Amino acid sequence: MKRLISNSQKANSLKYLALIPLFLTACKKEPEVKDQKVDTVTTIEKPVDSLSTISKTEKESNQNIVTVDASKMPIRLNLEITNPDDQLILKLENVNQAQLKGYIKTEKPMNLRFNQIRMPDNTFDGPFGQTIEYETKQKGEYWLILAKSNMAEGTPVGKFFVKIE
Repeated sequence: MKRLISNSQKANSLKYLALIPLFLTACKKEPEVKDQKVDTVTTIEKPVDSLSTISKTEKESNQNIVTVDASKMPIRLNLEITNPDDQLILKLENVNQAQLKGYIKTEKPMNLRFNQIRMPDNTFDGPFGQTIEYETKQKGEYWLILAKSNMAEGTPVGKFFVKIE
């Protein structure tokens, strides 16, 4: 005898058949994630915010002379000019790279710039601005002379930051 299946029973069967793939995917076990050990040792040669060591400071009349070893580039210094007629001479000893780049950043607006650069053969070049990019064709001691610009207004007195690279 032939059995007759009603339409409502067919609909219920289809619902149950549709649920089977859902159960199979819900019960599927995810692959186990294994911890992999990775060597993450990193060497930091010099922190970004550290200041450079000053080898020597001198004062001759209106010149404040600060000596720094340029073989330990980049050079970062917090400096100050206290007298409007003073110059700051930054002596860079042991320069042996192809180019010097310098930046001055002041705490407040100041009339301060790289006035001149003195090369190892005692020749000078300049004036420059608050930044300098200079090709160093000779190895040795370079002087960066920082002072006010006579062509600009404002005081050269105050604290400032110098970076040489």
